[in-house]
Amino acid sequence: MRICHFSDSHLGAGDSYSRRGKSGLTERQEDIINGYVFAIDKIIELKPDVCIHAGDIFHRVRPLNSIMAIAAEQLHRLAAIEKIPTIVIAGNHDAPKQPHVGAAIDVFKQIENLHIVAGNALKKIQIGDTMFFALPHCLTTNELKTELDLCIPDSEYKNNVLIAHGVAAGMPEFSMADLGEQELPLESLNRFDYVALGHFHNYCKVAQTAWYAGSTERLSQSERDSAKGLLEVELNPLNVKFHEVESRAMISIDRIDVKGMRGDQVAEIIRKQLDQVDSTDKIVRVNVTGVTEETIKTMPADVVSRLKEKAFALDIRFERDKSESTDIGFGRSAIGRLDEGFIEYLLSVDLEGFDRDILKREALKYLSVE
Repeated sequence: MRICHFSDSHLGAGDSYSRRGKSGLTERQEDIINGYVFAIDKIIELKPDVCIHAGDIFHRVRPLNSIMAIAAEQLHRLAAIEKIPTIVIAGNHDAPKQPHVGAAIDVFKQIENLHIVAGNALKKIQIGDTMFFALPHCLTTNELKTELDLCIPDSEYKNNVLIAHGVAAGMPEFSMADLGEQELPLESLNRFDYVALGHFHNYCKVAQTAWYAGSTERLSQSERDSAKGLLEVELNPLNVKFHEVESRAMISIDRIDVKGMRGDQVAEIIRKQLDQVDSTDKIVRVNVTGVTEETIKTMPADVVSRLKEKAFALDIRFERDKSESTDIGFGRSAIGRLDEGFIEYLLSVDLEGFDRDILKREALKYLSVE
């Protein structure tokens, strides 16, 4: 039997991105949708016996109707039109936090040839000579343990495949630090002919027969060096092949030390760094260290907004120079002095129609601490 395994499409993510595409969604949401569609295009090209999506097809428990329609259209294409039996389980992002609330993926149950598995219970699905143990994200760890105890390979079938969503136990590097993520004991994984895992966003092998397929688009800077795609799995003998799909490039520019520099000098350094990596079509994070109060106060008011307009997506993180360190925080999320915090805020938001320099001067007049 030949299986295609993909996971963690996170449709709907990227809603905080500012630019809108032709669809009305943000351009980042469109990126993430494109990764999902590219993966399904490849699966249809490969024509496997079975397709598995191992959880987190959506980024939120209650996705937009337009996002659900896109998911449904592609699943219908895969399962009903192309006649590829498809199994989709709920991941922790798909699963409601209350037992009486249904998962959004339940609405796809009427699609022919599509098996939707949500809720708190294991579902066994026989396809050909293989038994699939589809285990969705459970509401509690106790419920997960109860269902895992039922995952016992059946010797009557040529192959036994487990589908699950969570952290390979004892391996913290596979945690996504998500609310509600759960551990999957390795001893539960090793008894199956293949284990299709979801949750961790980078493709990798975690046990003798267990693989994470990874996500279908880069979703954080920790994934910037990882290719995105899906797995083609041959059973008897086991052979796993990774197929890459297109994804948005991510770059992190680490530790630009600007100690002793004025804000206008810092702005020019950042601009040159962005030009070197050609940020127009990339998601870029810039880490600026050695920042002083003087650096922030002398930063041209509209510099960050202009740099953000040029880049596809830009995140600039400022870190205070240690010689100025106090008990007061500093940076993107810290609560510190009002004058510094407000000026940093002005540098980060769209103020079309307003004069940033006037706002900056007025802010310093009323908020500066003598």
